[in-house]
Amino acid sequence: MKCVVGMSGGVDSSTAAFLMKERGYDVVGCTLKLFNNEKAEASIRDAQSVAKFLKIQIEVLDCVQDFQQYVIDYFIDYYKNGKTPSPCVICNEFIKFRYLNEFRKKHEADLLVTGHYAKIKRGGSFSELHQGASSKRDQSYFLYAVDQSILYYTEFPLGNHESKSVTRDIAKKAGIQVAEKPDSQDICFILNNDYISFIKHELKGTFEFKSGNIVDTNGKTLGQHNGIINYTIGQRKGLGLSGGPFFVYRINAERNEIIVSNKEKIQAKKIYLTNVKFINSPFEGECKVKIRSNGEKIRARLFYDSDRKCWCVDLLEKEYGAAQGQHCVFFDGDRILGGGEIN
Repeated sequence: MKCVVGMSGGVDSSTAAFLMKERGYDVVGCTLKLFNNEKAEASIRDAQSVAKFLKIQIEVLDCVQDFQQYVIDYFIDYYKNGKTPSPCVICNEFIKFRYLNEFRKKHEADLLVTGHYAKIKRGGSFSELHQGASSKRDQSYFLYAVDQSILYYTEFPLGNHESKSVTRDIAKKAGIQVAEKPDSQDICFILNNDYISFIKHELKGTFEFKSGNIVDTNGKTLGQHNGIINYTIGQRKGLGLSGGPFFVYRINAERNEIIVSNKEKIQAKKIYLTNVKFINSPFEGECKVKIRSNGEKIRARLFYDSDRKCWCVDLLEKEYGAAQGQHCVFFDGDRILGGGEIN
């Protein structure tokens, strides 16, 4: 039996490769080069070093051009238009798993393996995506858009680990040199979590995030903002307004305005979705949803709105700050049904 392991140079993917080798698989490592900087080169060197230690073959695939188009350009465009992007969802759908699956087929491997904290359950000709055992580390939210034809051949050996410390302990005992390597930041292509500087550098002066008005829902000017890129839906701190408290209710990129309101106004009750994907068959009815990756699952009713010709979610519990561009993911227990982009 052969498997391909996506190796990023971190402890999770390195441990996944070790565990699959322990299970008797012929393991082939695959590292995706996503962008050009020293951080990317260092990660590639770490992955190659671990592969050498584990005595497995490894190859590096250059994905820089596609990653720029599908992830970085999208990321910048969404911020320019007052939306909140979800680059990990997009990368998993269009880059990471597609490249790894093509590599798997090229090497005639039985499985595609990554270090994600999630679970795959197979039945007949289809598979199900489930949450990982660790509620803190679970990454299933970011995987809902991966195609069923790829998920069927995917394995997540860390899915039953109840904490990151379990993974690190395994890596330490195995002698893997990246066992103590710090966790990667949320957005892998941005240094020091400074996405504003990154975007401005990428735009190279072709677009300027100008200051503008902060207004209430009646259009009354309350103050000034320093560029819509600095604000997110539901934000309370850093608005510089007297009175209140105020929360960011909407971002109007066309008018270069930040609209604020009270907390009750920003409560999400009905969410319209675009680019909806179901892992297996379409579902309508009551389920639970997350409207942000670190949010709680809340009760909701999912249905297709024939008048608007789109999928819609009625939230049955209080939730605040549904941001356009983020993703709403549907759950049946710990099984992921699918999801879509908040529109």
